[in-house]
Amino acid sequence: MRIYYDNVAACGRVLGDLCAHEQSALNLIEAAHRAGRLKRVTSRESWREQDRTKDPGKRAALEAARAEVSAVATDHVLLGFNHLTDRRGGTTVLSPIITDIVDEVLFADLKRMGLKDADARHLMYAVTNSCDRFLTTDPDFHNRRDALHVRCPSIRIMRPSELVAELGLS
Repeated sequence: MRIYYDNVAACGRVLGDLCAHEQSALNLIEAAHRAGRLKRVTSRESWREQDRTKDPGKRAALEAARAEVSAVATDHVLLGFNHLTDRRGGTTVLSPIITDIVDEVLFADLKRMGLKDADARHLMYAVTNSCDRFLTTDPDFHNRRDALHVRCPSIRIMRPSELVAELGLS
């Protein structure tokens, strides 16, 4: 089972800043990952959000822990290259043109459903990368969960405590 950690879960994993009940559940999920019972992933979207953390100590801790959680493979698309030549007509440099919208239709639908850009990207990446569960405590997802499940039937949006109950972790 592939579990996508949105930024709230990814940060909670490192900072331990979820409410006590959800933090305990997340710790059990982490133990299940270490035991090979599930695979947890996130995306570079979490990294972009973490880079905006104002507290330098927290930002450093989050950055140091990035290699501990795999980033999904498909969270950007290479559209092509810009060819840039220096002013003297010499060296040509290839500059990549990249987009972080990997499924334009899904992204637009999620935005229409009321998700903010970053949240829509998180869920889009999870769906596009065949994740089974989307782990978050963010009310923006839970308040729209039924509608999001209709639009994205391949994935279940859950709190850590709900996943622990589903998997019978203790």
